[in-house]
Amino acid sequence: MIRITDAILLGVAVAGAIYTFQIKHEAELSAKELKTLKAQIAAQQRKISLLQADWALETGPSRLEAIARQFSDQLMLKPMESFQIIDSSELPDMRPPIEPEVDEQQAGEGEELTTGSIGDLIQKASEN
Repeated sequence: MIRITDAILLGVAVAGAIYTFQIKHEAELSAKELKTLKAQIAAQQRKISLLQADWALETGPSRLEAIARQFSDQLMLKPMESFQIIDSSELPDMRPPIEPEVDEQQAGEGEELTTGSIGDLIQKASEN
């Protein structure tokens, strides 16, 4: 009896050790993957910073002024006049007002246009 109990306990101990080893191995792999992802994120952040600095140089006022001067014949740019500046209240509406459209062929001349729930439609159909 003691030998069976010892064998069962030894099996449970071995199974526990194997399970612990698996968990440890998975945790190490996850830690390695996390380290790789952090390195990739840092590289991307450095790249973004470099691109932002590049953009700031490309869109600098002095550079744009030089380009405008260089291509003034092709661009035909002129200084802005004071009458070209308007207030936002002078702008037209963004969207025209929406008016409901009724298709007269579908509604018919003597019929009403019915809207509402499905119950109203079924009731009207049963009356006809």
